[in-house]
Amino acid sequence: MAVIPLMVDVGEKNIVIIGGGHVAERRVQSLLTGGARLTVISPEIKEGIRSLWEEEQLDWKQKYVETEDLDGAFLIIVATNDSVVNQAVIKVSPPNSLLNVAGEADQGNVHFPAHFKQGKLSVGISTNGASPMLSAKIKNELHTIYDESYGDYVDFLYESRQLIKDSLLDKMAQTLLLKELLSESFLNKHKQRQTIEWLKSLCRKGR
Repeated sequence: MAVIPLMVDVGEKNIVIIGGGHVAERRVQSLLTGGARLTVISPEIKEGIRSLWEEEQLDWKQKYVETEDLDGAFLIIVATNDSVVNQAVIKVSPPNSLLNVAGEADQGNVHFPAHFKQGKLSVGISTNGASPMLSAKIKNELHTIYDESYGDYVDFLYESRQLIKDSLLDKMAQTLLLKELLSESFLNKHKQRQTIEWLKSLCRKGR
């Protein structure tokens, strides 16, 4: 199976999670940050999922999954510890739904990479199911390199890019300036503020 990395907008999408254990809870936490509409189907759920259900952040169907529960799902996540149930869900999943099978990456068409965010910076690591532990190890290593300061830095790059695009600089000068902002010296917040003010002055002069 050949897979490619994609960033997917799950806002307001119907996502069905089969299972209520630790893996299901991790998926829930990840997907809620993206604004998805979640339905968990499981006779039992962990306390973390129950709390979110009580806060009306997701729906919970206290039952075993049935075929009709999958109708209209944008994404189906199979996360039970019962291989018979997992295989049954895989077989009846609608062909136009995305499918993630926790612990059996090759059984679905969507993988959840090891992932962390710092503001607008989003970093995902995947071994295509070969070694989730290696993905986690690399994630932890990268997390120490791209720490909290990179969240502010990426915000700075975003604002700078908007100002540069709004200036009268020609395309070549804009490209060179954008490359210059990638220097580690711009991780300094004082320099970021100075640069933003300078870029704003370029825009004012251009108007």
